[in-house]
Amino acid sequence: MSICQICVEWTSRRFAQASCRRVQLQVRWAKIKALKSEFKLERNKQKNHREAFETPTDPILQSQMYTPEALKTKNLTKFCNHLVAFGLQVPELMDRYAARAEELAAQLTASQFTIILNAFARASHRHDAMLKTFSKRMLPKLHMFLPIDFSQLCNAYAKLREHDEVLFKRLALEMPHKLPHFEGIHLSCVANAYARLAIRDDLLFDDIADEVIRRPQDLSHVALLNIANGFSRFKIRHKRLWPIIGEWLLQSHLDLQAQDVATAFNAFSAVDFKQTELFRTLLVSLSQEPLLSQASPTTLCLTFNSLARLTWPAKSDVEANAALDVLVEKVTSQLPALEPVGLTQLLHACSRLRQLQSKNALVEGILEQAGQQISKFPAQSLSLLVNACARLQKKDVPLLTKVAKCAAPLLPEFTPQALAITADSFAKLEVRSEILFYLLAEEILQKIPLFSGQGIGLVLQAYGKLGINNQKLAQACRKHVRALSDELTLWEVDAIEEGFKKMGASDGSTVALLQKVRQRLVVNTAEVDGAWVEDDLLERLAKEEELRMTKHRPEQDVEPKSIAPLQEPAPLDLWDMWSNADKADDKSQGQDSFADSDDGTATSSSRLREYLARPEKVGRKPIVLDSEIPGGGGRKHRRRART
Repeated sequence: MSICQICVEWTSRRFAQASCRRVQLQVRWAKIKALKSEFKLERNKQKNHREAFETPTDPILQSQMYTPEALKTKNLTKFCNHLVAFGLQVPELMDRYAARAEELAAQLTASQFTIILNAFARASHRHDAMLKTFSKRMLPKLHMFLPIDFSQLCNAYAKLREHDEVLFKRLALEMPHKLPHFEGIHLSCVANAYARLAIRDDLLFDDIADEVIRRPQDLSHVALLNIANGFSRFKIRHKRLWPIIGEWLLQSHLDLQAQDVATAFNAFSAVDFKQTELFRTLLVSLSQEPLLSQASPTTLCLTFNSLARLTWPAKSDVEANAALDVLVEKVTSQLPALEPVGLTQLLHACSRLRQLQSKNALVEGILEQAGQQISKFPAQSLSLLVNACARLQKKDVPLLTKVAKCAAPLLPEFTPQALAITADSFAKLEVRSEILFYLLAEEILQKIPLFSGQGIGLVLQAYGKLGINNQKLAQACRKHVRALSDELTLWEVDAIEEGFKKMGASDGSTVALLQKVRQRLVVNTAEVDGAWVEDDLLERLAKEEELRMTKHRPEQDVEPKSIAPLQEPAPLDLWDMWSNADKADDKSQGQDSFADSDDGTATSSSRLREYLARPEKVGRKPIVLDSEIPGGGGRKHRRRART
């Protein structure tokens, strides 16, 4: 190797080492700079907080942020937002900001309205006078609102639980023509706000669905979940929207957290929409790390309840059932951390999903925890607990005794549906509590106008099965059944009649009324199904006529020389019979059409025409068919025919 080559190689090596060292120094300096900036930001933040809390009272009151009474619209909006962003909000100070905003409401712009409302929503501070004034002042300025203003306004009112139906109906009229300019997060905020406030507007939601279908790529997984949650609150089963939401959630399932998976299951189960591939992917991902460690007991309860409503997975789905077993083991180990609502939710899921019914450790653990926390159960949870025990056939007498004792003082909080379910569940388990059923009867009598036919049927069957004859309750049920006679279904009529018979409280008028309602329902059902029965009836008549003609074919007297080989006639349907009858009528026009024919053929068309021409009642004009009028069907010919 020559000296020149050695020098070149040594120079290139030294240059590479120098460049590498330079890069290392730059990286190290960048890290040091980042640490310094982070430390500086933290130090400044602590300094600001320390100055804010350690400054004497008089200077604070003299500053602009703490004297909202002296602020104009621009500074009022800015300082209100900063006050909440820095975490310095105090209820008394927020009330002063609200009072000042109420005074300046006529001068506020669209963005200032929404910024102030959003600040109060983040601080969870509600001021009724300010909200009413803002609602009044915003109505004439809604045409000036931008998409971000609409979304922040809806989000703030939803967080503050301000149910202003007039304002939201006006928003529903103003937003549709601006929806194409909304971003995905804005659409989700609007849909979620309407759902949280329970203000339903089908036209607005239909327009939102069209926007999501048109550009689903603009929505993140959070926006998709919010829209799915909003539509599921109102049980809106949009045929084109839900498949698209499922498809895009499947593509972004790696970005979902454990709570997001439970929310997705809950939304799809609310509208009863099954997308097996999405469900399997979400369930498997939830049963694996890192989502498995993130899943809280409440999240798992919501997931199991949603799967029970969907009646999924099937037994043949091995992968989904394996993931379900992993989640069952996790929730079984976390049963002591569950609250009463979560326990009843999980037990209800076990009563409906077959895969969970076989998990004895889970069911027994839930019942044990329920017995320990029974005093904390609300009214709705008590009724669901008894109903789940009845469906699982778990006759735990000590637990049911505790339920009866705890339910007695909470009966005024029971809904009519909860009262009926509680009575029916105790009857199915054959647990008779005289005191509880007496108190149930008294509460039912007070709420009897709110009961449906199904609830009346369940109550009567429960009391009849346990042999509790409460004449006062039976009399009230008879009166309410008369009021509901036009709304009862066939099942409800049968249940009510059976309940009265078991109680021995059926009378003649009630039995006659139920029979009349049953006859009306049967006739209506037959009329509804008539369009489908007609085709089957014609088909059956054609087959019967064909079979009768082949069995009873008349013999013909013919000479031996003219006898031809017997050939099986081609099968005729009903329409061929009618056409053959028309041909036979043309050949026999001079004969009496009313003569009885025993040849086994169908009724001729001429005979049908003459039959229809007969007056059925006195004073009814005969029907004249056009084919019998010589010369066509004009007005003159009809007059001649009538004369």
